[in-house]
Amino acid sequence: MSAPNVDLVLVLDASDSMRPCIDQLRRHLRELIKPMQGYVGKIRFGLVSLSASSADGAQVFKVNTLAGGTESLQPLYAGARGQYEFFTEDPDKMIRTLEQIEVTGDEHNLLALDIALDHPFGPSSTTKRIVAMFSDEPLEAGVDRASGVSRIQALIDKVHKRRVKLFCAMPYSDAAQRLSEANGSEVEAVDGGPGLSSVNFKALLTQMGKSISVSALQGGLADEAPAALFGQDRWQFGDFGWNGQDAR
Repeated sequence: MSAPNVDLVLVLDASDSMRPCIDQLRRHLRELIKPMQGYVGKIRFGLVSLSASSADGAQVFKVNTLAGGTESLQPLYAGARGQYEFFTEDPDKMIRTLEQIEVTGDEHNLLALDIALDHPFGPSSTTKRIVAMFSDEPLEAGVDRASGVSRIQALIDKVHKRRVKLFCAMPYSDAAQRLSEANGSEVEAVDGGPGLSSVNFKALLTQMGKSISVSALQGGLADEAPAALFGQDRWQFGDFGWNGQDAR
């Protein structure tokens, strides 16, 4: 049997304090690749970075994927994703994209996770589907706290149905503990603070790469899972503004 492929989506809190984390990921990204070489086939990277703010009582989100800014969510949810590059095999492109992320505002990490889970992964029968999330704040922090935490079980169910293995590096909290109940998930409890500046990213990414290389495919075919649990498929595209009301 040929070595499985890996599709890995990085989920980044892009709030004000996270620049050190993003810089560390950029510098050490190849430490994630090295342990997988020879054990997996093609490695593709995806990205979701997200920051949030409020204006005139509305929530405003700034999202980046490899396919572009917030406007890239429209093809993701409108069935036109095949015309856009949500994944790349080129680590240099990933590094350049990390350099261009602008940090600002607050976080909404569970929304960012949901967008990552909606990415067009390769077939689950031949692809290890990985999502790795990084934040220096607990999951309960940020905007729309109650809405996010109330969807954790739905997100866990979605992780299972989409046959995704979840890695997280974030401060310990009750919500992080609940998210760790997803099958095969690995949650690394780290000190918070500005941009996870106390974390040894080289060691963290090397260990993550080793774990990915030896992990088995999440058995079976992926099941249908509800998309856009936070209603992001109904955002008003073009100005990345959203009034924060759940449209469902």
